[in-house]
Amino acid sequence: MQQRISLITRFGVDLILISVAFVLAYLIRYVLQWGADVLEQNQVPLGDYLPIMLGYSAIFFVVLQFKGFYRNSRGTTLLDELGIVFSTSLVTVSTMIVLVFISQPLTRSRLMFVYLVPLTVLLLTSERAIIRWIRRILWTRGIGTRNLVIVGATDAATRLMQTIVENPNLGYRLVGYVDDELRFSEWIMPVRYRNGDTVPHLGSSSALPELIAKHHLNEVIIALPAIMHETINEVMGQARQHKLEYTFVPDLFELRLDALTLQEINGIPLIGLKDNSLVGWNYIVKRLVDVLLALLLLSIFAVPMLIIALIVKLSSPGSIIVRQIRIGKEGRPFTFYKFRSMYRDAEARLAELEQHNETSGPTFKMKNDPRVTNIGRFMRHASIDELPQLFNILLGHMSFVGPRPGLPREVDKYEAWHFRRLEVTPGLSGLWQVSGRSTLPFEEMVKLDIYYAEHWSLWLDLKIIVRTLPAVIRGDGAY
Repeated sequence: MQQRISLITRFGVDLILISVAFVLAYLIRYVLQWGADVLEQNQVPLGDYLPIMLGYSAIFFVVLQFKGFYRNSRGTTLLDELGIVFSTSLVTVSTMIVLVFISQPLTRSRLMFVYLVPLTVLLLTSERAIIRWIRRILWTRGIGTRNLVIVGATDAATRLMQTIVENPNLGYRLVGYVDDELRFSEWIMPVRYRNGDTVPHLGSSSALPELIAKHHLNEVIIALPAIMHETINEVMGQARQHKLEYTFVPDLFELRLDALTLQEINGIPLIGLKDNSLVGWNYIVKRLVDVLLALLLLSIFAVPMLIIALIVKLSSPGSIIVRQIRIGKEGRPFTFYKFRSMYRDAEARLAELEQHNETSGPTFKMKNDPRVTNIGRFMRHASIDELPQLFNILLGHMSFVGPRPGLPREVDKYEAWHFRRLEVTPGLSGLWQVSGRSTLPFEEMVKLDIYYAEHWSLWLDLKIIVRTLPAVIRGDGAY
């Protein structure tokens, strides 16, 4: 009932905002007369546009519903919603232009329909941003969150749990997980809450009815292998019996469904995967974007980089730019540039500090590293020390988005599956940076890098770039 009321409220608010966008477009065209003057004989009363406004609103809602805008997906980002609203506006306006100028040619202003697109996008996206802001505040305070249990401790479940505990803005309170097969738990690193406590194992799936009452559960996510179909059916039955929402992670979760190809040979269906690797035109487009964006940013940051160089030089003895050998795509070494943020004897002191390493795997991270200078600490927090890597991007050694390039001593310690992160060009930012940066265990960072390599698209790159700026401003995990 609450979801139905919430959905009706959203419909009502969106209808009002679309109507406001229509009225504003009318005022801009006929009162302010932007774009071109309107002759007196061509003036059209607002009332004459009422049928068009109703038709525009109806088509807009139909397209939004078709695109799944009103489905309750907590993983949908504001950028995703912006894309849906923008594409819907284009489709709706195009449809209305055709209908209007077929039925009433030359009697309605075409410029008004042009104004409708940015106005509708601005109002609806602003509404979603405000709602997300309010929800984030409430959810981070534990208000309105949904109590969740995950069934299974598979690799998929682990990634899901890690995402949920790292993103309180999803609105879930992860109570714990249940699993009949403890061997799954032995294969994986324990997931921890933000306060460091381990996400608890609450027993087997048979304990689910007791957990529902004890923790007032709202939802269950099933992440079990398909071969455990009996257990999956039992859990689904228990969820239905207690009127609990449930979803499950299919075994095909690793595949991009939009990358599947279907064909048939004599009635036998065959499933294949489209080649989405960064070769051919994919590489050319990504490289072109990298070069143009790097040139733009270098022109903007040229003077600030000179000032930073002077401050680094005056702050402590040593070079301004640190040159390191890093391992790039397909294991090729290259010279990596960054502003010096440590004292010049940093490498010599590494051995004595290795016992204080605060991350897992072959990488070394230490929150209060004594080798970092005072100005270097600020530069790292704001990611200013990374600016010289714009030259690495211009030289083709790096991209704006991709896995972070490792040091040779780190790569030497890689396990066999870790090398998959070297299949793509390393990047200035990546999924790791918008998902916790140095707070992420090395294993999780590698999984994110592999996910990026397998799911690359220009749209994914754009989303990562847009999400990087807030992460840098907040300084999440930067040290």
